[in-house]
Amino acid sequence: MKTATTYHLCPRCFRAVPSSSEEHYCPNDGTRLLTACPHCHTAIVSPYARFCTTCGKSLALAKEH
Repeated sequence: MKTATTYHLCPRCFRAVPSSSEEHYCPNDGTRLLTACPHCHTAIVSPYARFCTTCGKSLALAKEH
C-alpha cells in the first residue's frame, strides 16, 4: 500500500513543499509552515489545499486587525 505524500504549507501565501523537505519557514514571508491542520491536526495531503479535508476549516492565518 502506497503512503500518501504530505506537505508543509504556508498559512499566509499558501506555498507548499513536501514534508520531507528540511524547510520550516516560508522563504517568501518568513511564516512558520503548517505541518497539519491547526484545528484537527490532520496531515495536509494536497499542495493546493486551502481548507482541511477532514474538518473543513481554513488553513489560512486569521486576519490581523
